[in-house]
Amino acid sequence: MKLKSKWPVRRFFAFLGALYLFCAVTPLLFAESGTAKSESVFRIYDTATETVRTVNDLDFLCGALPCEMAVSAPDEALKAQIIAIHTLYDRKRRENTGKDFDFTCDSAEKSIYTVDAGLTDEEQNRVRALCLSVLNKEIYFENEPIDACYFAISAGCTQPFENVWPEKSYPYLTAVACPSDLLAQGFQSATTFTEDEIRAAFSEISFDDAPGKWFSDIQYFDTGYVEKLTVCGVEMTGVHVREALGLRSASFTVTYENGAFTFTTLGYGHGVGMSQAAAITLAEGGMTADEILARFYPGTDIKWEMPCRFAHRQGSFLMA
Repeated sequence: MKLKSKWPVRRFFAFLGALYLFCAVTPLLFAESGTAKSESVFRIYDTATETVRTVNDLDFLCGALPCEMAVSAPDEALKAQIIAIHTLYDRKRRENTGKDFDFTCDSAEKSIYTVDAGLTDEEQNRVRALCLSVLNKEIYFENEPIDACYFAISAGCTQPFENVWPEKSYPYLTAVACPSDLLAQGFQSATTFTEDEIRAAFSEISFDDAPGKWFSDIQYFDTGYVEKLTVCGVEMTGVHVREALGLRSASFTVTYENGAFTFTTLGYGHGVGMSQAAAITLAEGGMTADEILARFYPGTDIKWEMPCRFAHRQGSFLMA
């Protein structure tokens, strides 16, 4: 009996291996040569200079990352942050197609993007290498870049998008437990306000002469953030009070003593999406960037977009 040759099978698997290597390496090669996403730029209105900056994707990410996360963080946490930044602002770019600019920044205050982050040469090289390594990755849900929200520290749990912005909801922006955030530096803080400062912050309210009762009926979401409360008879959301007083988060308690109000807050930021403190802890524990993102944006996919000269802007390959 004559046995069939195994060579066709071997050739098939060799072809698959070569195809995989091509798909994995090609974007990096073209990124290094400056041609990856060569047709893709961000138009950023810089309030510091009152000009519109046109910046390619790589340079934008290199200037945005130090504004959002300390570059001393673990590689996988930084890569997760880079992908989240790219996704969030690519979404804004698509939403603002045809307009004068995609979004605003303040380069002087290092808000969103800066041209001078004050990094050493070694830090700059590391940031650029990390940005190159994930340049073509974005987070998608139903074939669209997601609203990849992120913030500094949770109150022990992230919260759904609609808790902060009730006009919308996204299934991938929901409550995610972050127990490690309770140990993060800056998790708890206290801010004191005088009676006059409270009156000025809520000038639309007529305050009575019983300041000890000005803040009452505080109700909390299951995530620990204030849903609503009464301010001298007027119902307000926790988000509104946070913004009016400049509190670090909407997870707070308030006490009154000796003519002053003390707001004790937990966490830092709006609480929606990826907790940067938790991402750093997860990376230190061995999680990859993709695993971190899957945790904070459940039900989404990480997609790899081919360089422009190989594929249309909408074309992409799904990364496992």
